[in-house]
Parts: sequence; C-alpha cells; structure tokens
Amino acid sequence: MTTEFAPEARQRPTLLTILCILSFLFGAYGLYSGFSTAFTDKPRQDLEESKVELEKQMSQVQGPGAEMAQSMMDQAMAMAEKQVENATPIGISGILLSALSLLGVWMMWNLRKTGFWLYLVATIAGLIVPIVFLGASLMTFLGVGFMGVIALIFIILYAVNLKHMS
Repeated sequence: MTTEFAPEARQRPTLLTILCILSFLFGAYGLYSGFSTAFTDKPRQDLEESKVELEKQMSQVQGPGAEMAQSMMDQAMAMAEKQVENATPIGISGILLSALSLLGVWMMWNLRKTGFWLYLVATIAGLIVPIVFLGASLMTFLGVGFMGVIALIFIILYAVNLKHMS
C-alpha cells in the first residue's frame, strides 16, 4: 500500500477573506464613483444642489459662531467647486487606482504577497490625489484624514495576514 503525499493546500484565513470581500466592495464602488465623476454631469448637479442647501443653512445661522460657520461653509463650497473643475482627472485617477487596488486584493485573495504591495501603493496614491487636485486646505485634509484612518486599519490588517501569503 503506497500513499502519495500531496502538497497541503493553503487555507485563506477568515480575517483575510473578510478583508478581501470588503475591499472588493469598496473597489467596485470606487470604479462606479470614478466613472460617474469622470464621465457624467453628476458632479455639477451635486454642486448645484449643495449650493441651494448651503444657502438655506446659512440663512438659519445666527449668533456668535456665524462668522466661523460662514468661513467653513465657504471653504467647503470652494472645495466642491474645485472638485467639479477637476472632475475628469479625479474620476480617471479613481478608476485607475480602484482597478490597481482590486488587482492587489485579488492577488491577496489568492494568497499572493505581491498583492499587498499593489494595494498599498494604490491606497497611498488614493490619499494623495485629492490633495493634488483640491489643494492643501483644511477641508481637504479632514477628508483625507478620515479616509486615511480607514486605509491604515485595512493596511495593518492585511499586513498581519502577510505571513499566510507567498
């Protein structure tokens, strides 16, 4: 009686599976968002709706904090206008970086360590793109900071799983 020793198939850890599924969803949304930003009139429509809402909100703001609120809302509107002006390059960047990120996630799904590095590059570039196109304002840094915290959590959790990849 002979027994053949087959190489043991590596199992993807549950945490890595969950991270990849979440990243696939985020990546798919990134592709959709990039296409709608770059190739539709949605950014301009959103800006017009935001202006109307902002004017309503500003008419209700009174008191000692009114000047500060007005300044913050003006900054937010200036950033929204820059987003519309740069909608095509922002959208195309989003499409390319989402595709690169999805490729990296697919590779990590298949337990390939190279995928982590692709994901890392795409994620860091995705945090730099808004600063490049929208400028280094407080509102931009708040948005990038929020995205950066989520990105850092995912990067750390993926890095923990590098030992399962080859």
